[in-house]
Amino acid sequence: MNPEQWLPVGLTLFFSGLLQSTAGFGFGLLALPLLLMQGFSLVQAATFTIIGSGMHRVMAVTHLRRAVNWKELLPMIGVGLCALPLGLFLMASLSSMAQSQVRQIIGGTILVVLLVQWFSKIEPREKVHRAWGFVAAFFAGILNGMANIGGPPIVLWILAHKWHNEKFRVTALAFSITFVPFQIASMTGIFGSSVLLNAARCLVFFPIILLGGWLGLKVGWSIDIKYLRLLARLLLLIIALVSIFRN
Repeated sequence: MNPEQWLPVGLTLFFSGLLQSTAGFGFGLLALPLLLMQGFSLVQAATFTIIGSGMHRVMAVTHLRRAVNWKELLPMIGVGLCALPLGLFLMASLSSMAQSQVRQIIGGTILVVLLVQWFSKIEPREKVHRAWGFVAAFFAGILNGMANIGGPPIVLWILAHKWHNEKFRVTALAFSITFVPFQIASMTGIFGSSVLLNAARCLVFFPIILLGGWLGLKVGWSIDIKYLRLLARLLLLIIALVSIFRN
């Protein structure tokens, strides 16, 4: 990293942490395209989002730990980890392309994911068949392996439940936190020790990620979750479109 990159990276990770804590999703969806626009490769950008979101998840899950149902999540985590290698294969394939193509593909993927979320007519209910959780976990594993953007499938599954605010916001974070060591270990094996170097660099931003996450938790308590998610989706939609059409 060049010295002039530290400030934009720090701001990107701060606002990504703020968004994640506020709306319960979006760290990678916001940070990844912004980091790609700043000139980082897909592997570098994904490493920053994995470590940055991982630090944020630890903070948020610790704060909301009483709302996590690990018994319900563990089988889904297993399915997601089984799908992770498929996503890593896609990351390796994308990494051989030109930067502009990578940015457009990632932006297009985020756009599709957002549109699916937006137009899915999901009526919350008391109980959802477990098979839907496994389907969501499978696609989340692929997207996490490809670019660490696996939150939306889990969010769709969460939206199908009548849950209180805390459980609503923490479940996707608790699901994805377990992926971090597997992602970093696998990426190091595929792309080399530079992954570990970039992971270490991201640790420098821990205080600013923590601050963004803390502020997001405060905001999340005071605003209706429906409005939070609407604002988050509008922001991510704009970022995705800029990624696709930016020269």
